Amino acid sequence: MELHSPKHPIHSRREFLREVGIIVLGVLIALGAEQAVEAVHWRAEVRGAHASLRLEMITANGNFAFRTAVRDCVASRLDSLDAITELAARHAPVPRVGAVQPDIANAFLDGDWLAYRASQVLTHFGHPELEEYGGYYGQLEHVRDWIAREHDAWDVIERLHGDPSRLGPDDFAAIRGAIAHARTSNVYIALVAKEEIKRATQLHIPVPPADTARVRSVCTPPPLAARQAVLRKRGAERA
Repeated sequence: MELHSPKHPIHSRREFLREVGIIVLGVLIALGAEQAVEAVHWRAEVRGAHASLRLEMITANGNFAFRTAVRDCVASRLDSLDAITELAARHAPVPRVGAVQPDIANAFLDGDWLAYRASQVLTHFGHPELEEYGGYYGQLEHVRDWIAREHDAWDVIERLHGDPSRLGPDDFAAIRGAIAHARTSNVYIALVAKEEIKRATQLHIPVPPADTARVRSVCTPPPLAARQAVLRKRGAERA
């Protein structure tokens, strides 16, 4: 902003005050115009952030809906695997075990949120709205950690694949601990999923229905369920 000196000599106090007034008015107009341009800029940035976060959260919401839908099915599968583990640990005859780990892994991305948090865009969100977004993404980060540990637990349970009778006491001890951890993770992730869906709804972010094909793949009783019934019957007969 450039300030120019008066073109004509000032001969009176009145003329001086008039020149000062003109200068002050010009400064105020310039500042007002600058603030207006900045306000328009940030409104556009906030709209873009809302659109990006909406897409990112819709994807996460679909994954949350899926984990809520398969909670009981995952619990049932863990019960079956637990029964097989205990029978094999007692050296009861057990058949070969096929598929063990269900398709429950999900990628919860937060790249857009992290990018906007690193910039100044989020400071232009409304305070209550920003708290909701922050709560959503904070929980999402925790869920991602739990899913990683859940995956590690299922990797241990995967030892049951094939002939469980080949395993030793150390294997069975590790599998028992992994099953317990997988149960806790399954319950925790499903509970947080419900909270995240509720928070997203408050932000008017859509929640896609769970992928029916994936739900069916987890909830259709695998051969393990039939084996469990057979093994329990054999165990009762041997008792």
